[in-house]
Amino acid sequence: MPITEFASLQFKAARSLAEPDILALFQKLSAWQSECSGYPLLFFTNPKAPSEIHLITGWEDVETHETWILGERNQELLRVFTPFINILGMVHLDIDFERIPKDAESMTCLKFGEGVGVQVAKAIAGNFRWAEIGQNLQDGCHEEYIFAQLGYTAELNIEPTMYMELQRVHL
Repeated sequence: MPITEFASLQFKAARSLAEPDILALFQKLSAWQSECSGYPLLFFTNPKAPSEIHLITGWEDVETHETWILGERNQELLRVFTPFINILGMVHLDIDFERIPKDAESMTCLKFGEGVGVQVAKAIAGNFRWAEIGQNLQDGCHEEYIFAQLGYTAELNIEPTMYMELQRVHL
């Protein structure tokens, strides 16, 4: 089963995808990483934090992604992106990337502590068009993430440690 990578980046200063040079770098990233992974690279923004951009993609496994991270092409991208972005974080999730709709124009991303994701999924059952739940695959880390497209706002008795409404960006 393929895994899902979820990475969060933040533009430095007043930089953005509106700049042709930065847009070209993200297009190169998309082409090179998709060529290596075999999966499309999806880009999202968070309207409440417009300097952030979030990447969601698939990999066959963590080791394949780690090989890409250390590889020459990715290292080149990291060098050229350094003046423009900061890496806020990245996780590997045990979500089958094939199950995430590639045509989703928006989604909600929720993060919870260990053992809460299934409980939350039951609480909001019927309130979403689709949802995928997965655990962070890092050793010793038991956070659970939910990517979903909610039909309407559901009441939760459990407070997420992270809540983001994401909007798709097409490069």
